[in-house]
Amino acid sequence: MEPGGTSAADDERAGELCAEVSRGLLGDFAPALLLLSEAERRRAQAFLAYACALFGYARQPRGESERLAQITYWELTLEEALAGHAGDTGGHPVFLRMAREQKRRPWPQAGLTGVGACARRRAAEARPATPEEAEAGAEELGRAAATVLLGAPPPGEVTTFASALIRLRTLQVLGAEIRDKRCPIPVSELPDGPEEDDAPGPLIAAVQRECQRLRPRLLRGPRGLVSLPPGYRRAAMFSLLASLRLITQLEDGGEELLRTPPRLGVLSRIGLLTRARWFPV
Repeated sequence: MEPGGTSAADDERAGELCAEVSRGLLGDFAPALLLLSEAERRRAQAFLAYACALFGYARQPRGESERLAQITYWELTLEEALAGHAGDTGGHPVFLRMAREQKRRPWPQAGLTGVGACARRRAAEARPATPEEAEAGAEELGRAAATVLLGAPPPGEVTTFASALIRLRTLQVLGAEIRDKRCPIPVSELPDGPEEDDAPGPLIAAVQRECQRLRPRLLRGPRGLVSLPPGYRRAAMFSLLASLRLITQLEDGGEELLRTPPRLGVLSRIGLLTRARWFPV
């Protein structure tokens, strides 16, 4: 029996669930986690699963007050788990893994608080008003998430790179978001918001403009990589290589972007992993 009343089997199942959730959240960027040590990979997966649930509450089609209440409950339950009361959380896999990682190395509270603040903003405002507002929100989330994973606030270049990855991933799943009656495109770019059966021309044009804004931000990434620990440095390099391929597909895409998002094939992922693994540290 593990500390806190959980068995080794429970802990292993919790780890598997967090890994599955993080793969779904990251999509084509998930192989980057393979470049971390096993311990850091499991830690990252626990945090990503926690954040995925947090933003899942923020995006639910319910009233704002109910969304905010669910976010608060999720955060308070995490506090209980991190304080050593994981048994009082109903044995939820995410909290089991977050609590285990807390014992190995405490989570930075400032980073967790920052991620929660970003989720609250998303719960209160479904769409950013302008591209500048979208960029500021993604930078805040990128900074908070990097702080959680790295243990300290990241350099500015790393924040910019992380925020660009977040926005690119949003574009990649744009079709699914619209089918679920959500639109991450800023209001100033698409005032009326798209419907699933609308002519996609204005939406595709908005995607291409966003790609033009993101490309130079992605290319700033290598300047900040030298400050990262070796595993995260290689993971960031994989993410950079993957993002440049995906953004080209987005820029060149048409109506099919909404039906079939751009993806990296298996061989492409393997090739990019190999290149990133040999990135100098």
